[in-house]
Amino acid sequence: MRIAIILKTPELNDEITEEKVIYADAAYKFAGNLKGKTVLGVVGDFDSLGRIPKNEKIVLLNEEKNFTDGERAVLFAKECGATDIVIYGAYGGRIEHILGNIALLKIAQNIGIKAVIKSGKQFTELIGVGEHRFRVRRNSKVSLIPYGGHCTFETSQGLYYPLDNLTLTPMDTRGISNVAVNGEISFTVISGEALIIREQAE
Repeated sequence: MRIAIILKTPELNDEITEEKVIYADAAYKFAGNLKGKTVLGVVGDFDSLGRIPKNEKIVLLNEEKNFTDGERAVLFAKECGATDIVIYGAYGGRIEHILGNIALLKIAQNIGIKAVIKSGKQFTELIGVGEHRFRVRRNSKVSLIPYGGHCTFETSQGLYYPLDNLTLTPMDTRGISNVAVNGEISFTVISGEALIIREQAE
């Protein structure tokens, strides 16, 4: 089951295509714009929203906690039976929140959920060892950023700058702004993990 998680962000301009949604705290302010969706729950301590929503399932958190509302929303999605989640609103707001929201991809992976961050035309995913294939918009930018350490690629297809026998490290920026020369790209990771940021084909 695929579930949308909507995070606190100044603006939400994306079309939410998923039928089931979970709101994290102040993201509930967008609920009026998303009528017709099944709201599985609203997660938070509600310091940002300033009130506890009525007539919704509430996952109430303490103000003093060792995790973000977004992290608890991912765990709640698992409790609701999610196999896939699409995260919206991850790139709005403060830089530390953005970095924490990217970490939600790893949190989801650790509990067996496939996760993607959607922001406009861009999709961000965390990939690990194995072969990966994506449909993308031809001539669009594709960035690969090592996550948690070095990431080594064995082969690649469809990219202007090949990744063959290439190791990306957290101390360089070589993987940023590659170009998709075809409508499909593929590559094989033989060690480590990386974030891929891409534009999906329409």
